[in-house]
Amino acid sequence: MNRRDFIYRTMAGSAGAALLPGLFKGCGAGHDPLHDFGLITNVVRDLIRKDHRGTMALLAGMGYKYLEFGESFGEETSELRAYMEGIGLLPLAGGTSISGLQGEGLQKQIDHCLEMGKKYLVCYWPWMDDGKNPTWDKLKFTVDESNRFGLACREQGLGFALHNHDLEFGTLDDRVIYDFILEETDPEVVTMEIDLYWAHKGGGDVREYFQKFPGRFELVHVKDSYDSPERDSFACVGDGIIDFPDIFSYREVAGFKHLIVENDRPGEDQEGCARSSIQYLQSLKF
Repeated sequence: MNRRDFIYRTMAGSAGAALLPGLFKGCGAGHDPLHDFGLITNVVRDLIRKDHRGTMALLAGMGYKYLEFGESFGEETSELRAYMEGIGLLPLAGGTSISGLQGEGLQKQIDHCLEMGKKYLVCYWPWMDDGKNPTWDKLKFTVDESNRFGLACREQGLGFALHNHDLEFGTLDDRVIYDFILEETDPEVVTMEIDLYWAHKGGGDVREYFQKFPGRFELVHVKDSYDSPERDSFACVGDGIIDFPDIFSYREVAGFKHLIVENDRPGEDQEGCARSSIQYLQSLKF
């Protein structure tokens, strides 16, 4: 029996607790990083594109409390924010690539995050190109810009996070790129959004990073992988091989604040993937 079958048998029919309107106004003393889960909207990309309010209500009903997303789905920011707060689904994070943060892009992204009430601006791609031919100049640019973005965000009351893919676990002159990024970015203004799937694909042991760089990993993309040699073998959380209970046991040293479900290719049953993922996470005992 795989993990999804187990969850469905033990929690069949449960869509998660319904959220009271306006209950969660922020991550205060009641926030529990291991039991208050978020989701990034690419998991339900088709659903939310067709009916964003209905999809958000569906996610809130499943038990999700935070949402990571970039756009306002054609609504006025204030109206969308009020709707989300009313159903208890809080805007958490969003962003763009490092190229999108150049020039006026940085302030535009900061303004949007603040208007939506998000806590973090995220740089999802740290390279100005495809990242396949790194040089020290490119890498130093990434570090310098990340520190600049982080400082600008902090000055305006926003957190800044840097997201990884597998390429960052490659080497440059025998030095692991991700190590250099962590060593050279200012921990006071730059946190990491660690993507567990891409770290696994890149051959990085996240446990070692949590211990080597304590407190640097406030955001976690909880993403699973099938046991496949293929580069893109995305699994719904709980269906794959990543040992989440063991990884989550490092939560305190790593500095986890938000666990965010993700799947880059959720397939046709996007609602099912979102639902089974949170049901699996809710089944874990800590």
